[in-house]
Amino acid sequence: MELKSIRQQKLEELQKQQQAAQAQDFINQQLEGVKKTVLQRWLTTEARERLAMVKAAKPALAQQVETSIFELAQAGAFQEQIDETRLKDILNQVSEEKKNFRIIK
Repeated sequence: MELKSIRQQKLEELQKQQQAAQAQDFINQQLEGVKKTVLQRWLTTEARERLAMVKAAKPALAQQVETSIFELAQAGAFQEQIDETRLKDILNQVSEEKKNFRIIK
């Protein structure tokens, strides 16, 4: 009897974990959809193409830039679309920030 209840309990735990993972996946998909919409709204075609090239070469950098643009757009920081030149500036700024870090003990 005890073994059966332990198995049942373990099965319920696994089902809850699976449901939580599915819910998190759904949330992530929704967030990516919103982020994509915001990027389409605020980036010119040329800037989107450049970001796609950066994403192919350096996915982590592109992700960081996308997140930054998304957050700034949500905060209302943009008055006009970001063109390729401005995107280059953002890319350089983010790259510099990644290079200038210190380890503090």
